[in-house]
Amino acid sequence: MLWHDWGFLFMRNILFLLLLVFVVACKRQAPMQGTPAQFLSAPPAVRSQTVAINFSMCYDSLFRYFQLTPGKLLFDSQKQKGIDFPLQMALLQPPRLQVGSQGNTTLELPVKIDARPNIAGINTGLIQAKSNLALTFQWNWQDINHHQLALQNLNYQWISKPEMRVLGFPVQVQGIVDPLIQRQIPTIQEKVAERLNQALSPNALLNLLNRVDMNYASPFGQVSLRSSDVDVHDITFNSSGISGKLLVRTALVLGESVVNQPNRWLEMKELNQALPFQASIDYNKLSGLISQAFHAKPANLQLSADSLGVHVQVKGLGTSKAIAKIMVVPALLDSSKIGLNVKGFQVDGVSVFLRGHVKRKVLKALMAFSWSSSEALHLLKQNTWGLILSNGELRIQQLTYSDKGLCVMGEIGGNWEVRK
Repeated sequence: MLWHDWGFLFMRNILFLLLLVFVVACKRQAPMQGTPAQFLSAPPAVRSQTVAINFSMCYDSLFRYFQLTPGKLLFDSQKQKGIDFPLQMALLQPPRLQVGSQGNTTLELPVKIDARPNIAGINTGLIQAKSNLALTFQWNWQDINHHQLALQNLNYQWISKPEMRVLGFPVQVQGIVDPLIQRQIPTIQEKVAERLNQALSPNALLNLLNRVDMNYASPFGQVSLRSSDVDVHDITFNSSGISGKLLVRTALVLGESVVNQPNRWLEMKELNQALPFQASIDYNKLSGLISQAFHAKPANLQLSADSLGVHVQVKGLGTSKAIAKIMVVPALLDSSKIGLNVKGFQVDGVSVFLRGHVKRKVLKALMAFSWSSSEALHLLKQNTWGLILSNGELRIQQLTYSDKGLCVMGEIGGNWEVRK
């Protein structure tokens, strides 16, 4: 056999081998993994659940909330029935609260007193004094509708004794004032207890429910907490503040901004469920994530979907004329990870010898693309409406897609606590 015949056979075998490699590469498909997403015309509804949130509040914060700051008018007889002379008490210094034995708690209020008592029908004029009021009470809080503050005792000690001005000179009148106050203490005690219990009613505490902004922006869309039913259980006093447990029935929604109604107080049985969530990611945001895996410009990637799958078109891979058309189905790889399974592949705009290279490059990028719940959990820990999540776990339970985008549903477990 001549040398040119050997050369011809060698070239023919090389071309046959290249063709075989190309055919094998074109037919190779990534194996199906995980649970394929279901195509739905509309995403399923997410149901709210009751989440338990531990909270504690120092006494300084508690007093600021009830506006117990120096200068605050605590008592005015003109607004109360049963007091037969003008009497006002204004706070001099921040209150102090001490927890005693047998469930008794004492609230100390340094006050400035202005009074104009009548003695035998004669107005004595303005009497002023400074005193330390001590209110001892029993506290029983079960839930928002079952609680009571029982005032056991109201006592006082003079910081500066009562005096009035006669011809411009101060005259002490403690002997006159003490009997008047002692006579009025039962009425004052009753009125104070009544006002305190009114201040703890659900209607009076409504402004507590809607003080926290329940929406914030994220790279995936608007994150919102659905309007909530709220109850508060087991409020107790300790040496540094109060503590208790909030029960919040709600759900977390990611996507478009949620128009919420005001939250409401609602008596609930104690439960500690995971926080349900629904994340709707449209194809514009999803294309940005996938383009990063391809190292391609977002403008060169297009997504659309139907019941067969999600159709991905990528331009400019390998050469400027290359167009890769892939059909994928989102899949739940495990309870915390989402990936893409390839169902079809086509490459146009390149020579036969480069198609295998472009295809392998695209498949490698698709197989490398995945979304982990740890990313969302990190984002959630940074923006949780004044809450702290410890031992957090985000579990994906359902994955669907539509012609508009991807819908992820699941639960967020862990221990919730109000940020101090």
